[in-house]
Amino acid sequence: MKQIKGLCADLAEKLELPAEAVGDALRLTALDDRRLLIEKHRGLLAYGTEEIRVSTGYGQLVLRGEALQMRAMNRSELLITGRLRSLVWERA
Repeated sequence: MKQIKGLCADLAEKLELPAEAVGDALRLTALDDRRLLIEKHRGLLAYGTEEIRVSTGYGQLVLRGEALQMRAMNRSELLITGRLRSLVWERA
């Protein structure tokens, strides 16, 4: 399966397509410092009002802040609100 993903990524790059066109690329959209939309996540690992950990295809995404809340979550999207202070990648 990893070979197929790599092949798709290579093909998208050669065709100069955006990474999200391949279908597996994580997408983060920050809407000021109070909202973050995470698309194509792989699940929630930890949840608290000061730290949220999200599994991605690229490791863990660690969000830190104050009064963090999950406003919406489905299989592929996660909307987090609160006062976002930092976003850190922790590679596997």
